[in-house]
Amino acid sequence: MTPRQALDDLIREREETYAAVSRLLGRNSAYIQQYIKRGTPARLDQSDIAQLALHFDVPAKLLGGKESSSTPRRSVITVPVIEAKGLEIAQERSRIVDEAWLRRLCNSPAGLAILPIAGEAMQPTLQNGDEVIIQRLRSHDALQDGLYAVRGSSETFVRRIALDPTKNRISVLTDHPAYPSWNGVQRKAINVVGRVIWIGSQVW
Repeated sequence: MTPRQALDDLIREREETYAAVSRLLGRNSAYIQQYIKRGTPARLDQSDIAQLALHFDVPAKLLGGKESSSTPRRSVITVPVIEAKGLEIAQERSRIVDEAWLRRLCNSPAGLAILPIAGEAMQPTLQNGDEVIIQRLRSHDALQDGLYAVRGSSETFVRRIALDPTKNRISVLTDHPAYPSWNGVQRKAINVVGRVIWIGSQVW
C-alpha cells in the first residue's frame, strides 16, 4: 500500500474530509485532495507526515515518513475548533498545535479553542476567514477591555468589549462602522465565551 492509499483510507475510515485534513496542516483546503488524487506534491513534507501520524495515531512510516527512535517528538496539543454557527466543537477540524508555542501565549493550554472569523463586522482588525485562539472564561474570571468571543442567539463571534465599572455595564463594539454596537448593556445579558489571545491572518 502506498502512502497516498494509506492516507486516503484513514481519512475515509475516520469520516473526515480532505479539506479538514488540509486545514489541520495549515495548508489550503485542496492540498490533501491534490496530493491523493493528482500526485501533487510528489511526497509530503516530513513535518506534515509527523502531524498526520499524530492525528491518526499511526506510524509515520505508513504515510511515507522516517521514524527514528533517537529523535524525540515535540509535545503537541489538540485544540478544538468552534463552529461559527452555534457553539458546537467540530472534532474533525481539531488542530494539532505545538505545546511549547501555546505556553508562550498563555499559562495553561486548558480551555483553548480556535474560532474562525465570519463576516466583516470586525474589519480592519479581523478579516473574513481569519482565525483566533480564545481562552475560555471560567466562572470567576473578570472581564477586561479587549477582544472576546461572544455567544449570540445562533452563532459565536468576536467583538471588542469596553467596561464601565462605575455602572457595572459593558459595551460590545464592532470595529466596522457599518455594523451596530451595543452600548451600556448589563454584563449578565451578554454570554462571553472566551478572551482572544492570538489572531491568525492570511497574508497575500
